[in-house]
Amino acid sequence: MGAGRAGVLVDLGRPPQGWVDVLHLPDDPTDWPAVGKAGLFEVLQHRPGQVRLFPLDAGMRSRRTRFSRWSGEEWAAITRRYPEGEVVVGTVTNVFPGNREYTVAFDDCWSAVEYEDNAPSVGWSGPFRVTRLLEWTHRILLTPAA
Repeated sequence: MGAGRAGVLVDLGRPPQGWVDVLHLPDDPTDWPAVGKAGLFEVLQHRPGQVRLFPLDAGMRSRRTRFSRWSGEEWAAITRRYPEGEVVVGTVTNVFPGNREYTVAFDDCWSAVEYEDNAPSVGWSGPFRVTRLLEWTHRILLTPAA
């Protein structure tokens, strides 16, 4: 991999721009998507002026990329246990000010949650609502429950 190769920009048709990290791309940069190639992506993270993306097209990502730690059967059980709208009690385990997000652990799961104003303290526990279940990457998205 050549110097300065850190990922690819994705034109989303309007701001913000999309970004796929090198860790999700094929190992050989000559196999990376060509300029103008369209594809489907899952949003991993919002950053000021940028959306971090995960390529859903297997041809656009590394063969070693495995985002989920759960098998299909395990994920099916989790989606039944935590349907969208469900409220869970979670504990803040890490805070990442540079990304303006924090991780929340609940039962045997975790989720990354974005924040705008003040970051919560590590160790704080409270209610969170399941807002989405991402099928491709087997991720649970949470927001603080009011």
